[in-house]
Parts: sequence; structure tokens; C-alpha cells
Amino acid sequence: MEDIVKNETDQGKAADTPAGAEPVELQARDIEMFKFMHEQGYLAHSHLKSAFWASCSEEAGACHHRLDKLVAAGYLAKETGVKKKLSVYRLREKGYCELLRRGLHNSMSLFKLNGYHRTNMDHDLKVTNLRIFFRKHGLAGWTSERVLRKRDNYYLHVPDGLLTVYSEKIAIELENSTKGRKRYEALFKNYQGSKEYSRVFMILNTEIMDWVIDLEYDPEKIWFVEYKTLFREGEKTVFKNKADNFVLAQIL
Repeated sequence: MEDIVKNETDQGKAADTPAGAEPVELQARDIEMFKFMHEQGYLAHSHLKSAFWASCSEEAGACHHRLDKLVAAGYLAKETGVKKKLSVYRLREKGYCELLRRGLHNSMSLFKLNGYHRTNMDHDLKVTNLRIFFRKHGLAGWTSERVLRKRDNYYLHVPDGLLTVYSEKIAIELENSTKGRKRYEALFKNYQGSKEYSRVFMILNTEIMDWVIDLEYDPEKIWFVEYKTLFREGEKTVFKNKADNFVLAQIL
């Protein structure tokens, strides 16, 4: 572990401010943003604006200006996805080093954006939307899939996120498309035998089909909602399964 930390520290030290770039005095919000980005891997501009500059108008451009400065100073990298040609931001070595020396790196190495991430970017960006949604509704206890794998050493099936509400652990599963019956049966069976999670939120980006609702699962644990409904209804969103339903506001 000591060798890993030493190598990571050396990486951070090697990333000086680029020649000609204006030095940037880091603010508390920058460090919080670095940590959030490190946990999720990468963030779109809309994520950063919503999570860290929500009170600033788009016309004022505070988010754009700050991100441009952090990119120019070598703390962040701005990259482009494959499908939508969407620009996303990730930490560079210099930004990672700021987390490392503050003990905020969660024992994880610097994230590198690769072809797999670019291919699955639409799913990952929606998962980050969910984290920000719950955060805005007072549920900030989110552990990302990356942290679960890299820091907490979760293995086998790892949810897209873990939402902790008081002492209750809720697994978050975002389904970008409707999967086959066998896939759901295996997933539900996995959660049936797990004592790690008290509930599982199945958030579907498509219409919830009746046959999915009627599958075999523990109705005290598995709950369904449509992705668009969650953002449209907010705290009034109704989660349902084959036996019951509840309103999100009940756990806020």
C-alpha cells in the first residue's frame, strides 16, 4: 500500500501548472468537486452546474469560467464521449494530488477514461444524475460503484450506487433498457440472498412492463420506478412492486 501511495503522490507532483497558465487559488468548492468527480469517474458540465453552481444563472457563466480555469491550470481534463460527442470532465494528476494530500482519495488511484467508459457513457451519466437528484432531496449518503469496487472491495454483483438513508442501505440499479427475464431473475435472486441491502430501487429508463412487476422477488426489498417519473415528480414519486407502493417523501 505504501508503494501505491508513493507512486500516486509522484504522479501528482509531476503535474505542474502548464506554462503560461494563470495560477489558481483552490476554493473549498473546488476540492468538494474534485472528490465528487473522483468518486464518479467523470462528470458532464450539467452535473457540475447542478451540483455546485445551482444558484448561478447560465448567463453569468460562473461554472464555465471556473472549469476553464481549472482545465488551463492542469487540475482537470476535458474529454469527449463517443456517441453524443458530449464533453466531460475528469481529474488530472494535479487535481488528484490535492485529494491525496488531504486524505480524500478514498484509497483509489486516478481514474482513466477508456473505450469502455465512452461506450457506456449514457448509462454512467444517468447514474450521476440520480446521485445529484437524491442529494438535492436531502439524501447525500451516496457511495458510487467505483468506490464500492475500488475502496470497499465489493465483488460479484455491484449496484450502480449505494444510497444510505439513516442506517438503511438501498441498492440503486439503473436499467437503460428492458432486459430479458433470466437477467432479472438472476438479479433478484442475488439480492434475495443478500443481507447487505434492505431495499433495491430498480430505476428503469423505459416503461415498466407488467411481466417485470410480476416476476418472483421479495416485495419488501425490490421497488420499481421509471427514470423520467422520478425527475418529473420529485418527492411525490411513487415506487411500486407487485404487492405495495410508497411515496419517496416517506423516506426523506
